[in-house]
Amino acid sequence: MTPMDTFISLSIGLTGFKRGALAPDDDTHDIKSLYLKTFAERVTQATVDDILLWYRLIDKRVLGNTPDREERVVTVLFADKPEYELPCRKLLFLWYAGAWPTVVDTPASTHGQTFSEVISAESYIQGLVWRVMQSHPMGSTTYNYGYWANPPPPLSAYLENPV
Repeated sequence: MTPMDTFISLSIGLTGFKRGALAPDDDTHDIKSLYLKTFAERVTQATVDDILLWYRLIDKRVLGNTPDREERVVTVLFADKPEYELPCRKLLFLWYAGAWPTVVDTPASTHGQTFSEVISAESYIQGLVWRVMQSHPMGSTTYNYGYWANPPPPLSAYLENPV
């Protein structure tokens, strides 16, 4: 399993989205590479390597090839290595918002608030939040004119397929 394969498997477990949505066969955006790079830069490459290594080790221990396998592996990962929960929560935020979160941990009036930095215009557009809302970001759509006249497809279509 390559580091990218492990990263995608981890991301499936964190986001609940299927592989086809996070790493489609015809991947014209390759947002996964930007997210892995950003994760390594913001958390440190050594920590990301360790998270991916532990994920692979736990994946070998988890029995059954069920639809929720990745989620079960993530649950065990956090139980075995609770220090990885915060970096993985930040990765989850990155996948959904296309932005990197910073939680203020000072006694200032902003204590506990989360601020975020959009990684790129592409990451904002590719954020999973738009799929969950069955919507699209302002100023960017792949839908045809008049699409709003019809009900949206089921949410499962957004979770399984690339947009």
